[in-house]
Parts: sequence; C-alpha cells; structure tokens
Amino acid sequence: MKTLKRRDFIKTGLMAGGAVVLAKQLSGAEFADQNKAEYLTPSPGEIPDIVTIAGDNPDINVARLLDPLGGIGHFVKSGQSVGLLANSPWKNPGFYTQPDVILAVAGLCLQAGAREIICIHPAQRSFWERGSLYSKYQDIIDQMKYGDEMIYMDIPKGKMLKRAEIYKAFMDVDVLISIPVAKHHAGVMFSCNFKGFMGAASSDTNRGMHSPDGQYTYDEEEYLAQCIADLNLLRKPDLCIIDAIECGTSNGPAGPGRTVKPNRIIAGTSALATDIFAAKLIGFLPDDILTFQKAYDHGLGEIDPSTYKLTEL
Repeated sequence: MKTLKRRDFIKTGLMAGGAVVLAKQLSGAEFADQNKAEYLTPSPGEIPDIVTIAGDNPDINVARLLDPLGGIGHFVKSGQSVGLLANSPWKNPGFYTQPDVILAVAGLCLQAGAREIICIHPAQRSFWERGSLYSKYQDIIDQMKYGDEMIYMDIPKGKMLKRAEIYKAFMDVDVLISIPVAKHHAGVMFSCNFKGFMGAASSDTNRGMHSPDGQYTYDEEEYLAQCIADLNLLRKPDLCIIDAIECGTSNGPAGPGRTVKPNRIIAGTSALATDIFAAKLIGFLPDDILTFQKAYDHGLGEIDPSTYKLTEL
C-alpha cells in the first residue's frame, strides 16, 4: 500500500492522504495483511501487544477483541471507577469515535463490576443517539457520569508543556481506557491515543498547546507534537481501544474529509504500539509522525513495530 510521505502531504495539501488511500479501495483484511508483516506472532498462550479484529459490530467484537488480552476482567475489577476518554465532539463520520464502540466497552466494564463509568470529556445525548446501540444501552447512558471539575497538574518532565488544566476525573479514576478514532490531523498529521489525551484538558490548555504564543494554529507542528507527548506524561492509559471502522484521512480533526473503512477495532496496553499500527493501517507512515518520536523520547513506548506481537481475529 502506498503511504503518505510528509513532504507529499505538505506539497499536495490536506486532501492528498485520503485520495492516495481511497484510490486503492482496500478492504479491512487487505489493509491488515499489508501491515502485519512487520510484527511478531505471539506464542500459544502468550499475551500480544496488539490485537485487531475485523468487522463493524462492536457489540460482539469488543468482547472478542479483549479475550487475547485476558478479557475485560484483566483490566477492571469489582468496585473500581472507570474513565473512558473518547473523541466525541465532532459530527462528521470518520472523525469521531463511534458511540457503539464506547457503549460496548462501558457495558463490559459494568459486567466486570465497575462501580461507575465516567466519560472524561462530556458528550451530548445527541452523540449517543448516532449509534445503533442507543436503545439497547440507554440504561448505561443514563448511569454514565461526565468530567466536570478541573484541576491544574504540573508536568515536571514536560519539555514544552509544564502545566495543564485537566478534568479531575482523568487523574482520579482507577482505570483509564482510551477509545479514540484513528484519523488525520492537520497539525500533527495523525490523531489517535496520544492526540486524544487533549480531550482530557481544558480549552485554555489546548489552545496553548498549539503554539508558543498561545495562538490557535496548525503551523507549529514541532511544538504541538511535543506538547502532546508532554501531556501524556500525566498518566498512561490502562487499556487502549481504537475505532478503526471508518477513519478520516484528510481535513482532520473535524472533517468533512475523505475516509477509508478498514472495518477494524484495535486494542492493546501501549498507546504507542496501537497508534503506530493504526496509523499505517489508514495510510500514514509512522516515521513521519512527530508525536510518535516525541513519545518515544519520553520513554512512552517502543517505536519499532518489529518488537511488538500482533494477534489478528
């Protein structure tokens, strides 16, 4: 699969990435076949670093996806609070986490005995109504709590971002599950787990992360990428579940733009491992994504895909 080089991205504009990938019209299976060669195969009984499952039915597939990782019970214990950090603000398909993925995860957490489910970044009722599982999971939606109180947190090892205003629940929950959609981003090329952490921060903090002078711009890629990596020093997600069913490949983060449909969901415990896999899955070269290098420099994961074990379902 031809992937998008940063120099071509800059030269041809935001629509190029989607056009390159869309022209191929690859199925989800073909995407994965071209991506998996770099990865190791786990031994029987060995827990993989990355699990991916084909299909667009989260109600069934999320539980199956987590089985090789030990199931939801490996991550969520009875009486624990669970925070879900998902990408919900946008309205164009491929640019927000599908509600059905989030609800399927929330349902499993409650089955495992979670005391409460908190959506770190608040979502409107209209967001949940977009999903096909809205009627089935209305009770869970009604129980769901949302981040409200904000606190300031120092980031001593941050290189650019030294302090951030974030939702208090982000730090307080016993278990943090990151549930982003894999998509294009105009400022740092790719948005997934790492970029998704900005959903836990206030609008003032997010604005300041875009440029040293606080201007909201996508022209300061180096600065924004470093700030994103710095923000991820606050805590690591306990589990990452990436919506790669439909993914925006141009004009992100909000769209509208071109999309591809790998029809996959991805899971793992490493934000960097799963982000790298998802990026290449939708047509971007991980080596061109500065956020990954900044995260690696912070010790937030291994950047070489050949060190990771992959299980496909």
